[in-house]
Amino acid sequence: MNRKLLLSLFLFAFITAAAQYPRASLWTGNMSNFASQDAVNGIQKNVVLFAGSSTFTNWGTLKTDFPDSKILNRSFGGSWMTDLIYYFNQVVAPYTPSQVVLYEGDNDLYGTSKTAEGFMEDVITMTRMINIYFPNAKILLVSIKPSPSRASIFPTYLQANALMKSYADKYDNIEYADTWTPMLNANGNPDTSLFGPDMLHMNTSGYAIWKSVLKPFLVTSTSGPELSTDKTIFTESSHATYHDPSWVNTTLPSTFSTNVAGKISCDSNYFHNGSTSLRLSYRGIEGGNWKACIAAADWVPFDISQSENLEFYAFSETKVDSIDLPAVYIESFTSTTTNKLKLAKYISEIPANTWTKISIPVENWKSLSPAFSYDNVKTIFFTQQNPNNNPVIFYVDDIIFRAKTGTSPGGNSSGDIYIDFGSDATTTPGNWNNVTDHQTANMNLIDDQAIATGITLKVTDPFYNGYNTTGTTTITGDAAVFPTTATSDNFFGHGLAWSPNPANPEGIFTLSGLDTSKKYSFTVFASRTGVSDNRETLYTFAGANTKTSALNPSNNTTNVSLVENITPDQNGVISIKCEAGPNNNNSNKFYFIGAMRVKRSDRNTSVNPAKANTFKARYSNGLLNIEDYTGDVKVYFPNGTLFMQGQAVFGKLNIYLSKGAYIIKTNAGISKLLVF
Repeated sequence: MNRKLLLSLFLFAFITAAAQYPRASLWTGNMSNFASQDAVNGIQKNVVLFAGSSTFTNWGTLKTDFPDSKILNRSFGGSWMTDLIYYFNQVVAPYTPSQVVLYEGDNDLYGTSKTAEGFMEDVITMTRMINIYFPNAKILLVSIKPSPSRASIFPTYLQANALMKSYADKYDNIEYADTWTPMLNANGNPDTSLFGPDMLHMNTSGYAIWKSVLKPFLVTSTSGPELSTDKTIFTESSHATYHDPSWVNTTLPSTFSTNVAGKISCDSNYFHNGSTSLRLSYRGIEGGNWKACIAAADWVPFDISQSENLEFYAFSETKVDSIDLPAVYIESFTSTTTNKLKLAKYISEIPANTWTKISIPVENWKSLSPAFSYDNVKTIFFTQQNPNNNPVIFYVDDIIFRAKTGTSPGGNSSGDIYIDFGSDATTTPGNWNNVTDHQTANMNLIDDQAIATGITLKVTDPFYNGYNTTGTTTITGDAAVFPTTATSDNFFGHGLAWSPNPANPEGIFTLSGLDTSKKYSFTVFASRTGVSDNRETLYTFAGANTKTSALNPSNNTTNVSLVENITPDQNGVISIKCEAGPNNNNSNKFYFIGAMRVKRSDRNTSVNPAKANTFKARYSNGLLNIEDYTGDVKVYFPNGTLFMQGQAVFGKLNIYLSKGAYIIKTNAGISKLLVF
């Protein structure tokens, strides 16, 4: 049984109580905004995640108040705990939090029929969900605050606070922060000076108290200065003829050509990536001016405080001299701007009919505009530089603020590497490496913190000239570590001729730039739905040592292939060969690879750390945690009847069990009698 199935068990009573959660539609805009932020900033990991209602949403200084913690705020005003439960996969699950800070109850209990006990049931459900997904994450329950405007409900608030404290006291990973008491005056009444005019939301004085209360509880960063992730501003437009998050302003007699008023035009004839680019068509004339800004999707703010360069590609049908190039500057969400940088400083010309990369160090803006809010950027501006009356047309594409990178083997990276093989129509967002060129891919990899690894993936023996896009979108079991965008498509080949295509017996790619002192372990997934034959794929990993593993992708939703402790060869290279396995009975010998995770370690370890003679089993509140074991696990009733079976992966398996007596057996011959 896997964590997603466990989650479904917790949600069953909640979801089945109504065909549709009646409050779901209230928050679709909030969820879309979170997704847009992640598309720009990447999926942040190991965060202190704040989730709750407007009390958290309105905390404008949250990140600066806790500079030693990696803060991510996923709160939305007016929410209840059940809203967090319903949107758990959007608000909590993507971020692998080291700690989750919860504030709800304020709205749950006011003007509703919910009791303190009912609210506490929601709290328990939420904490169990967090524990299932992230068993190592700490949880902080923040007390409901004494807002004067809700004095009529104070007895219920106090009851709920007492229940949360009592619950937290039972568990090592759950803590309770009392914000109620320090917000009372000497008479034991709410201190109105801590609240805004509505006597519901706090002012800066109130948040100052919360800062002092919460700080001792928060997990701090221990990994040193955080390197930024890449911030993608533009690679593709949602409209064929114009870019929606853009804005153009012209002062005559200068001109800037658009096909939709106020928006930068797109062009589908010239593009560096995707299917469109941005068309900059202008004439600078003395006495006039033009400026055109580009924002990220949905005008979402982005943080470039730790970015190294602004990079983009430029193209023109005819050469564009440096004197005709515009200037570039940045605008914050508070509408302040940096000084302008002349594009001519960074490129002498845009040559004809060649996509040319342009790179501007962010530090050049910082030296000119040190007070600018680089952590809250809204737009990039191109603007008139030389009013020389020359008509100019050029195109820009792939506008990205690049992350800082390391220089040692493997860069400064120590995180896992995730790779999605397949179509460019179903790439995986966030800190994933999307390999979409099945013939000649040659790309540098990042880890799950978006840090450059110094590792290069190169296809050396092409796969079939196409993609399989019928992989599963229903993930269970061991495969739950991969998102559906990665599992729904594959690279594939065929060991025998597939009319009119000749045999494509193997597909091979290499990983180079590896650290020869480290061991590398691989988790591979592939899926081909809607078939009845065996399409077993054999994966061979070859470095200084060689290991193989097989996986049958046919209708696969659960299983993965695991290969551990491969040492790179003397040149820092591991090759991975994909071919039809010995049990493959397909008439064309189709083979597949869809997704892969790479882990690195200093010594021989296990992706699934196992012990030869034992495993750990721990039961708490209906959840059996099996640790330090890899492989099949079967749970029997004492009479020998099989109750359920699953597979421990990554050293763990969580099983939801009622109290009773069970026999736990493993494929290593280990058995335990457990009585709960």
